[in-house]
Amino acid sequence: MWQWAHLLGFNLYWLLAVKWQQPGPLLLMLLLHFLFSPSRRRDLRLLPVALAGCLLDGLLWQLGLFQFSVGFPLWLALLWLGFALSLSHGLRWLRPLPRWQQGLFGIAGGASSYVAGAAMGAVHLPWGIWISTALLVVIWMWWLPVLLWGTVKLEGESR
Repeated sequence: MWQWAHLLGFNLYWLLAVKWQQPGPLLLMLLLHFLFSPSRRRDLRLLPVALAGCLLDGLLWQLGLFQFSVGFPLWLALLWLGFALSLSHGLRWLRPLPRWQQGLFGIAGGASSYVAGAAMGAVHLPWGIWISTALLVVIWMWWLPVLLWGTVKLEGESR
């Protein structure tokens, strides 16, 4: 039950982050996660995964693939924290899949999230939709398997 609630909750979290771009509701949802999580200590070990995601997006922002209205936004950093937590809960089912299948889910979910965010006005893709999408497809094809591997390694340290 928790896994499905978390997966649905993350979709709401993503929508709140991208649509309203305000940290308040995201912080409230993170608080709720930590209040109800069956693995609070293990969840805290996922902070490096969120940091890695922020660093990747920060690099892509510095390279000009992304533009935001006011620098690198806090809501995006909080979105990465929520996503890192989802890799250990709602998206945990991706872990046993072969890396190539994880890559396909990365292509579909990762790249499409940025395209949807651009359509909602949360991010501007100055290189154009086709070039940006092609780059995001290549990035997320390998990035999701790397993040899933990282969550397993970080959780393995807590056992």
